[in-house]
Amino acid sequence: MISWMSEYPESTILFSVALVCLILFLWMKRDFFSPANIYCFSQVMMVGIAYLKLNQAMTDFKLITWLFWIGGMFAFLTGCWLVNLIWKSKGARETKYPLVLHQDYNWRMHFFLSLVAFGFFLIGVFAIISIAGNLILFTESPGIWMGKNPQVGSYANYFCSSPMVVGLFGVASFKSFNPLRGYRIASRIMAVCTICLSFMAFPNRGTTFVCIGIVLVLYNYLHKKLSFAFIGVTASLLLVAFIGIAMLRGQYGNNSMDGFVLDAVIDLPYKYVANNYWNFDYALNPPSDREMHPWTYGVDTFFGVLYFVHVGPALRESNGWDTGYNESVEKINGLNTVSYLWDAYKDFRVPGIFLVPLFFGIVFTFIYRRLAILKSPKELLFHSMFIFWILMWSFTTGYKQPMYWVWMAFFYVVPTLCQRKSLPEESFLAEKQSEQKECDANVATQS
Repeated sequence: MISWMSEYPESTILFSVALVCLILFLWMKRDFFSPANIYCFSQVMMVGIAYLKLNQAMTDFKLITWLFWIGGMFAFLTGCWLVNLIWKSKGARETKYPLVLHQDYNWRMHFFLSLVAFGFFLIGVFAIISIAGNLILFTESPGIWMGKNPQVGSYANYFCSSPMVVGLFGVASFKSFNPLRGYRIASRIMAVCTICLSFMAFPNRGTTFVCIGIVLVLYNYLHKKLSFAFIGVTASLLLVAFIGIAMLRGQYGNNSMDGFVLDAVIDLPYKYVANNYWNFDYALNPPSDREMHPWTYGVDTFFGVLYFVHVGPALRESNGWDTGYNESVEKINGLNTVSYLWDAYKDFRVPGIFLVPLFFGIVFTFIYRRLAILKSPKELLFHSMFIFWILMWSFTTGYKQPMYWVWMAFFYVVPTLCQRKSLPEESFLAEKQSEQKECDANVATQS
């Protein structure tokens, strides 16, 4: 053990920080899905895994890479701390499990509006069938259709929105929120059908994992707090699923486990984690024969919005900026994902490394804190989505993805239309009075 720690000092330190996050979760009864905990845990685990150096492309970070990565984390946690400090000064409390809805909410309308979101998702499914002749899972070569196929890719915002549909149906699937049993059952059926159809239409790892992940997050807040053992088992199953889907896409060169050795099985998942950071280091410290990526003047941040008015792609092409596949910063051809901090840097240079994480730390924690008081579907859906922004920030920038802006539109509009009379302040005061009565009763009993 000691020899391993001396051989991998960076990984040892980072895994120790991750262990502290788990200790806070287990023994101090903290919420594992708080923005600060998710950011810290996911980032240190990812970099710790990367620093195992199972691939030669994972070289030591340059000093500026470490400074930017640590600075980004510090800025995000500072944003979280500022909101928590203000919230606690006002006497606000921690989130209780399970959340119970204290609003007059129209769940019938919610269900039918969720069907509208399902119809949006179906546009992509039917487009795939018209292009590939079948659901991609049932075609002869799924990997070919799931590559950089421009026809299929043009409908990605539709068929990759299955997590949005699962979230809308999922939030209506729990008794603590939705008292209508029939609509709860129908919502559960629709959520499961959406996950299955999404995987058959486009067996993508990221989309499938986010669908399942959103269900788990909703379960955690609306039914029962997830245990550490459950999270560990789920993570192991996701690793197995990752390898299975990679085989389906032909990324191992065959579709069977015959002749596989452990190193070959581990290599692909490892590269998908580590390449995000070696690309980040490579982008910040380009070799002498490669030019530095041009400054994007902050415009690239709004690509997700500009995409819908057909301005985003035109700006990229006219300015000679990189495409969404990050070809100019690939250290290894085909491994093109990179940390969100790279987008913050090329948009705003050094200030962006600190200001962008600070901004999102404030926003995400504000939503999280409002969830504890308002306990509404809107805050819960946004919080669930932002959790996966943070988890996926190691290899993609959420706010630059057009589909996330579609999700935010649905997550805002559907609960807003279904909320009949929102009296969160009165509900909060009523709950506080109930808690005070319970406390007084306990004191009287002890006396």
